[in-house]
Amino acid sequence: MGELDDKAKAEKLAAMKKKARAGIVALPPALSEPEKGDVAVEDAPAESAEPPTSPTQDPASLAQQSKMRSSSFRKGSGPLSPGLSSPDGTTAPEIYRKNVARIEELEKENERLGKEVQDSERRRKKAEEELEELREADSPPGKLAQVAARLRSSTTANSERQNAQLQQQVSRSKHGKDASSEDLAEQLASKSATIESMELELSKLRAALDRHSSGMSSEKEQIGALEGKLARAERAAASAQQELGDLRRNLDRTAEKAVRDSSEKTSVATKLRTVEHELADQLAVRADLETKVDALEQKVATLTTLHREQDSRSQALRREKERVDGEVRDLRSKTEHLEAEKAKLKSRQSLDGGIDDDAVDELVDEGRSNLEKRIRELEAENHDLRRGIWKDRRRELEETSRGGGIGDFIASGINALTGADDDDDFLPDDDDGIEFDETAFRKAQAEENTRRLERIKEVKRGLKNWVGWRLDLIENRRGAGEGVGEIFEI
Repeated sequence: MGELDDKAKAEKLAAMKKKARAGIVALPPALSEPEKGDVAVEDAPAESAEPPTSPTQDPASLAQQSKMRSSSFRKGSGPLSPGLSSPDGTTAPEIYRKNVARIEELEKENERLGKEVQDSERRRKKAEEELEELREADSPPGKLAQVAARLRSSTTANSERQNAQLQQQVSRSKHGKDASSEDLAEQLASKSATIESMELELSKLRAALDRHSSGMSSEKEQIGALEGKLARAERAAASAQQELGDLRRNLDRTAEKAVRDSSEKTSVATKLRTVEHELADQLAVRADLETKVDALEQKVATLTTLHREQDSRSQALRREKERVDGEVRDLRSKTEHLEAEKAKLKSRQSLDGGIDDDAVDELVDEGRSNLEKRIRELEAENHDLRRGIWKDRRRELEETSRGGGIGDFIASGINALTGADDDDDFLPDDDDGIEFDETAFRKAQAEENTRRLERIKEVKRGLKNWVGWRLDLIENRRGAGEGVGEIFEI
């Protein structure tokens, strides 16, 4: 937009120059020939100055041409021809002095415009510094565009103001055309020089504007680079946000897994405590069973002691029986001896011719009766020794076996020790007439001991089935009579 405005302004200036030159060609015919010549002489530099109307002409050539025109004016200021006078009576030197004064004013105006250009340059630099600060502060691109637009508008306003001043000056020069053709020609020449100088200044301003626009383009490039960096930063932020989301999801999954692991650990710990309690209960049951086994072993030891006592008693009875048997044999031998004597006496009596048989028979019968009585006493004593103690023990065992369960177990143990069956008596109530066979008794006792050991092993193996059971016979046995009381408690 700035370049288009500069081109439009340059075209306007060229049109104004053409109009000014067309006014010189259309001078009034009342002027004299020397005036025409002077005008022609003055037109020559003007025509020579016509080519630099192009806005794209080199500023150095324009400056040289203006210098040449000023030098030609100074050289042609002498009285080469009769002095020209304007209708109002002003002479050429006065017009020259006026033009010089006008040129000085224009130069001052040019200096002022230069100062304004410098001020605008300072403002541009200041704006660039502000733009740099905004860039450092990562300001959005819209603010940079606004700053560039303000700079462009300020530069354009300055140029338009200068063009308006030039147009006013040209319009004032048009109003003074009617005074005199020479005055108009000089004014036209001075105006053309001023216009050229203005064009030079405009070209400088255009160059400054181009530099400023190039700076703005570089700033735009920097803005574009910053926008690219911003886009890359946004993409990096988006990727970082995505990675953050992934990390959060991973953290959530890890937290859920930790919660599951903790719950599993809690359940495992609960199961472990349950198993520990069960193990403690099993150990307690095992301790109770071991205590019961120890009690049973003590009872078995007691029964073994009883069995040993029984063996000792049976051996004592056997020795007593042997003693009694020896006495019986002695008595039998005596009886046989007496019978032999009786036979001898009978034979002697038969030989002697008669002895009182009745007295002899009475003596023999009395001796026989005494012997038989003694034998019966010894046999009764032997029988009492054999059966009396065992009947008492059997009676006690029968009374203790009424509870059943563990009582049956004890009864079976006692029966195993005694060698009797569960339903049979140890000895019959009436064993008169039954002979005692020691060999058969020892054989039966050995067999019964073997069966007893087997039953004890079987009972020990069956104790596992009694785990967790409580057998309480105390209440049933308490107060049951003499010899019946508390035994043990499982």
